Amino acid sequence: MPTASEIELKFPLESTGEIRQRLQNLGFVSGGEAFESNIVFDTPAGALKAGGRLLRLRRDRKIRLTWKEPHEDPALAGRYKARRESELELSDLETMRHIFQRMGYTLELVYEKYREHWVRSDGAVAELDRLPHIGRFLELEAEPGTLEEVAAALGLDTSAGLRENYMALFVSWCRKHGRNLTDMRFEDERE
Repeated sequence: MPTASEIELKFPLESTGEIRQRLQNLGFVSGGEAFESNIVFDTPAGALKAGGRLLRLRRDRKIRLTWKEPHEDPALAGRYKARRESELELSDLETMRHIFQRMGYTLELVYEKYREHWVRSDGAVAELDRLPHIGRFLELEAEPGTLEEVAAALGLDTSAGLRENYMALFVSWCRKHGRNLTDMRFEDERE
């Protein structure tokens, strides 16, 4: 896929039952839930993160390589989490991981989640995510007008939507709870 705009907002949820019904009523169709494991790569000095870029390998039902960079439209970036994204499917995560390590991307952060993917015929996407420690979220991704329309129909205020990525939310959670964790894994919830 060539580079595409990614315009989204996240909303914390107490539960997902009512939101599921509302999504159905709005014409969204669920593709089911899947477990995801994500590895975010960076240089030892954190050059990618410092530049607002992300290099990630994701394994769910498929293996995908994702590159994200800042969106060139500052108006979008101020109101939404707006990025440019390129993504492709791979057949071998460990070989790609080895290549990145050899290229100097040796800083790795891992985060896991369960994601239920919902899509509507106009291309709007809703993700119901459950993450260790930080809880449940609805992530809406669409063109700005559609995102606003869907959020309003769900009873959500877009001005209260979160623009941070899950790792940033996790770092804040760790600080608040005095935890010294670098990865966001379900196994660490049991400690």
